[in-house]
Amino acid sequence: MKLKPLLPILREKKRYITFNAESKSNLDYVSLKGAINESLKGYIGDLGSSKAGLIFMDKLYDSDTQTGVVRVGNKYVDHLKASFALIKNINKHPVIVKSIKTSGALSKINNKQTKNNNKKQKNTKKS
Repeated sequence: MKLKPLLPILREKKRYITFNAESKSNLDYVSLKGAINESLKGYIGDLGSSKAGLIFMDKLYDSDTQTGVVRVGNKYVDHLKASFALIKNINKHPVIVKSIKTSGALSKINNKQTKNNNKKQKNTKKS
């Protein structure tokens, strides 16, 4: 017996959040991912974090600007942003994690990131 696919109205909607980690030291991506995961688990618990469906877009992380993208369910966007605010230290280095933009389409996030990177490259060439 074949299962029927879910109707679009019943599917879990997803949101993409661009975040930036501001720190005086350069953070590695693995520890940043771990800190975000632990902060979300500490804020809404194991069950809540599994329902949130947090997925990191590894290919979209920029180590120079320490900017990345995560995917989360639309009901848990505010929880994730609040857990960003709870992160104070990563590897004993003070850090501030900010959400930059929230979007329902990954292409809108990518367009903004490429525009920002192009502006930074132009500014460094002028210097």
